[in-house]
Amino acid sequence: MLEVDLVNPKDARALCLRWHYSNIFPPHCMVHLGFHDEQGLAGVAIWGWGTRPRHTIRRLFPSLDTPDYWELCRLCCRDDLPRNTESQLLAACTRWFREHQPEKVVLFTWADGIRGKPGYVYQAAGWLYGGFIITEIYLTADGEPVHPRFMITRFGTRRREVWTGLGLRKVWGRQFRYVKFLCGHARRKRLLRESPIEWARLYPKKRDLAWAIDAGEGSRETRDPPRIERTGRFRQPALIATRPLLLETCLSGRQAAAGCSPAFAEASAGR
Repeated sequence: MLEVDLVNPKDARALCLRWHYSNIFPPHCMVHLGFHDEQGLAGVAIWGWGTRPRHTIRRLFPSLDTPDYWELCRLCCRDDLPRNTESQLLAACTRWFREHQPEKVVLFTWADGIRGKPGYVYQAAGWLYGGFIITEIYLTADGEPVHPRFMITRFGTRRREVWTGLGLRKVWGRQFRYVKFLCGHARRKRLLRESPIEWARLYPKKRDLAWAIDAGEGSRETRDPPRIERTGRFRQPALIATRPLLLETCLSGRQAAAGCSPAFAEASAGR
């Protein structure tokens, strides 16, 4: 039976950077659990919170607060391991938390449906499914993802003329909720009664994936997953640090070098 323990955070991140499809991390990575084999660190599960921890858990279970739960930030194993390794890793984490952090009540995660993942790993581990939300990202022509928060923090707006001026496509997709209870049966029943979400094991499959894509000429629905690569230049704040700098660069005729266009310059100027 697979067992986990605390691992060095730098080693955990290094494994994810090599083997995980995403090369960025949520803001609050607190607990790094992993296991080793004869080749070294083989798999990790990084736990913490997203950008709005209290808001997240109270939308799921109104009586709980941030200290009551962990959110799965990253789950990653080497590609040469058996296919069920990730589910075994989740089960091992459940046992570890029940032994070492018995005050935790639930574990929570999102399955990244926008990347074509309905959450088979969580289904195999027996987690409860809680429906989906529609989320959005922006994609470059090369498939590089640009997070909506990046548009706000770097460009100050998500107006259509901004992302079309940057040559981006807007993509909508589904994110699937999953939860694992660490508490006893009686408290679990109370939490299920209070939750505004219906939790069950009626799991989504590949056929439940869907996307809408807008390249500036209106959205179209599709069942074909968009190509999404790792984050590159759009994670670098040094590229375009402020809106005034962006506007100055665009107006000086260096649109191609800055990755912007006259339309974006007008949007930045508020015209």
